[in-house]
Amino acid sequence: MEKNCLDIETYKIRVNERTDLVLPEQSYYIILVVNTNQILPEWRNQLCEQIVYSKRCIQAMVTGHECSIWDDVLDETYVAFYNNEPPIDTCFMTTWHENETLDEVIEFAKIGMQLESISKLIIVQIE
Repeated sequence: MEKNCLDIETYKIRVNERTDLVLPEQSYYIILVVNTNQILPEWRNQLCEQIVYSKRCIQAMVTGHECSIWDDVLDETYVAFYNNEPPIDTCFMTTWHENETLDEVIEFAKIGMQLESISKLIIVQIE
């Protein structure tokens, strides 16, 4: 799958400001690029809830500042959403990519997207 065959939407959002992500109605992958260390935990939780509650995200990848914490919050949000009993017939994966460029994370995403026949990729730059 070539990068230009993907349906990519990119958003830049300001940290700690009310943000309502417009997420696709079809299955998608998302990359969060965290370019700041000024994130309030409540704001991070709210953003992660939007992704999980969409029920359409197959994989969430995070790169940048404290990306492993974002990965944990996404996982915890997913498990809590299903009262600690996630359905076995759905898939939600999270990965964190410390010290990787956006292009490297996109290359990683393309592998899974090709296997899942998914073309929608959302990139959220958090500044």
